[in-house]
Amino acid sequence: MNIESLINKDLIEIGFSAKSKERVLGEISQLVYKSGRVTNKRCYFEGLMERERNSTTGFGESIAIPHAKSKEVVQSTISIIRLKEPVEWKAMDGQPVKLIIALAIPQQEEGEMHLKILAKLSEQLMEEDFRTALLSANSKSELYTVIKSIF
Repeated sequence: MNIESLINKDLIEIGFSAKSKERVLGEISQLVYKSGRVTNKRCYFEGLMERERNSTTGFGESIAIPHAKSKEVVQSTISIIRLKEPVEWKAMDGQPVKLIIALAIPQQEEGEMHLKILAKLSEQLMEEDFRTALLSANSKSELYTVIKSIF
């Protein structure tokens, strides 16, 4: 798995202000669309929302991992938003979310790539040091370095 093909600093935003999960997912869709990773921002957004309607992606510990598989996704992508203030997400631990690590997966890669990325992220997110590093990074570069360290 080549991390440079999955994420770059243009796919990271720190200090975003939002009042709702929907607004956060809209911003994620915009980031991924602006980077040329999806051909239709609205379809990707709807995929993220559909996944949330099925089951929360709120991992717990202030982190969510929303994801969508779609034919509009051109390239497997990880995007990250760290919020200025936490947002209600209906997370598994009942706490609001401050860090969102979103996945965009092309429909044709949905099995293998999707599961590899989710497994790697989930495994590392169980580690307090990794979560702390993500939540305390002060710049896009620092956040990118932390994510890059696990792939």
